[in-house]
Amino acid sequence: MPDQMTLSDSALALFRLHVDRQGRVDVDDSNRDAYRELELAGLVMNSRPFVGNQLYSLTRAGFEFKLEMLAKRPA
Repeated sequence: MPDQMTLSDSALALFRLHVDRQGRVDVDDSNRDAYRELELAGLVMNSRPFVGNQLYSLTRAGFEFKLEMLAKRPA
């Protein structure tokens, strides 16, 4: 599983946004590369690759990374 140091700032920010919005983030040209980076890192997967707008979901590794991230977040 990647750590925060191996992800770009934009991918890490997008992951946090994805977690905060429970996956409700529109995929467009402004975040497509960051989503691809998260997908390559194994944190998300494209849940709708052939139908309409793209939709990314957390993988098991992504869910574990989310739990780590939330545990480190100040209360």
